[in-house]
Amino acid sequence: MATSGNFSTSNQYIKYRIIVDENSTSIANNTSNVTVRVQVWRTSSGYTSYGTGTCYCSINGSNYSQSITTSQKFTYNSYTEVFYRNLDVPHNSDGSKTIYVSAYISHSVFSSGSQGFNVTLSYIPRYATSNQSLSSKTETTITMNWSSDNTVDYIWYSSNNGSSWTGLDIVDGTGGSYTISGLTAGATYNIKTRVRRRDSQLTTDSSAMSVATYNYPYVTATPNFIIGSEMWMTLYNPLGRTVTATMYGDDGSIIWSATGWTGTSIGSNNAPGDIDNLYKSIPNKQSGTYKMRIVCGSFIKDTNGGTYTVNTNDCFPGIGTVSYQDVNQTSVAITKNNQDIVRNQSVVRYSANGLSAQKYAGLSSCSVMVNGNSYSLTLNGSSAAGGNATINSGSDVTATFTVTDSRGISASKTINVKMLDWSPPSAIITLQRQDNYYSDTDIMVDADYPPINGNNQINISYQAKKVTESEYSISGTLENGITSTFTANNNFEWNVAVTLVDSFGGEATYNLWLSRGIPIIYFDRLKSSVGVNCFPQNEKSLEVGGVNILPSIMTRSLSTAITNLATDNYEVVAIFNRPTNKGNKLKITFRDPSLFDRVRPI
Repeated sequence: MATSGNFSTSNQYIKYRIIVDENSTSIANNTSNVTVRVQVWRTSSGYTSYGTGTCYCSINGSNYSQSITTSQKFTYNSYTEVFYRNLDVPHNSDGSKTIYVSAYISHSVFSSGSQGFNVTLSYIPRYATSNQSLSSKTETTITMNWSSDNTVDYIWYSSNNGSSWTGLDIVDGTGGSYTISGLTAGATYNIKTRVRRRDSQLTTDSSAMSVATYNYPYVTATPNFIIGSEMWMTLYNPLGRTVTATMYGDDGSIIWSATGWTGTSIGSNNAPGDIDNLYKSIPNKQSGTYKMRIVCGSFIKDTNGGTYTVNTNDCFPGIGTVSYQDVNQTSVAITKNNQDIVRNQSVVRYSANGLSAQKYAGLSSCSVMVNGNSYSLTLNGSSAAGGNATINSGSDVTATFTVTDSRGISASKTINVKMLDWSPPSAIITLQRQDNYYSDTDIMVDADYPPINGNNQINISYQAKKVTESEYSISGTLENGITSTFTANNNFEWNVAVTLVDSFGGEATYNLWLSRGIPIIYFDRLKSSVGVNCFPQNEKSLEVGGVNILPSIMTRSLSTAITNLATDNYEVVAIFNRPTNKGNKLKITFRDPSLFDRVRPI
């Protein structure tokens, strides 16, 4: 109970006071039930005061009033009650509360101003604080520390942010720890801790903490590496578990397996057996993808990825000996040596022996590149042969043999191929009638053909026929560089065919034309006559094509002369009869000026 001091009124003998009683408290509601009363009395004896009025009271900021009647009399120390109020007062959130209570009276006999005092109510126990922190964790457990600012008699935990709770009866205290079991490895949980204050039995929840359990060990990085080089992988193993590690190759085979790893790295892969197993796993590829398996107890974790690549320097195929030979018996019979290759004639076969693939690969192909052409050779075990083609080159060439294994890795070896130049024969041919018009005709062939080590031979033949005939009537053979003579009637034009054939069958044929043997202008001194395109038959005549035109000229009849002179070899530019002291003149212009060179006067 709390009682104010004695408050004065307008009557010096009348006083009043305020009494506040805290009847009870509610922890659950955080309130106190209080009764407020106002009492009035006289300080002098022998007198009684009464009348009507109102008592006004303010409690914790709320205003109340109550009427005063005449039945309420104020005598010496009577402490007459003029106000009564019972009410619940809410406390602060921390359970404390102080209220201010004041009152004043308006009465027919006296009055007062507002006067009051503070009253501190009982402290109501409230919530305890709930704090949590991570203590430790494993793959399947999480251990949390908890603490509070007040004594706690019970706690709960939630792993799903408060959706469900698990209770733990604890020894009363302000801190401790608890373990959540049966969790999933590598999973994330939102942990909350709830505490119950012992005195108030009120509960408080902590804020949520996100905690992820550990995974079981596994390889976190699978780097690429070249076979034979040292390689280490990062191992996720935060708790230092003992694991068994196994590497699987591209074909699923086991490369290596080892037990007892406890650290955070694993690898190497450069032991001789490991290297062999890596190469065996990719006999037909230059690279593969490996897989790592980590076993920890009953837990198995596979990690894919990472490329391993062959060391090319260790994988080049081997090439023993390489060779070539001319398999054309005709050309070998001429050269006397199957290593001398005749251009476009020899048929060359290529051979490679002692071929081998490395590091568990197989042989895939063998080819040869010669003079810009590539030929595939037929593999037969450790040998290869083929090609069987000519070479179009007049000078030595190289033959580059390339063998490729099943991984596509190649090695090459080169040899020189000795070449002998060859081309079909050709010739410069001279064909001429003796003295340009006799039937006896001279022919000489100057042949050009490759000697091929002095073993190549040339055969020359000829045929002749009149231009007007379809069949050759004259034939024979010729010696190279030597003039031979055959008879071709000079009254006719002739076609002459000359054929050259060498030992390889190379052939060249030349078609020549032999003109008639009659001169364009012939001066017969014995007959004192001139023949144009004929031999004169008469004395002192001018004959054109066998017709004597001199009488026509002398008689000034020119038509016959003009007709007979207009031949293929010449034309009449002007024919005229001019009476001069030099007689008549005839002017002839030849179509082909070279015809002048063929006029051979006798």
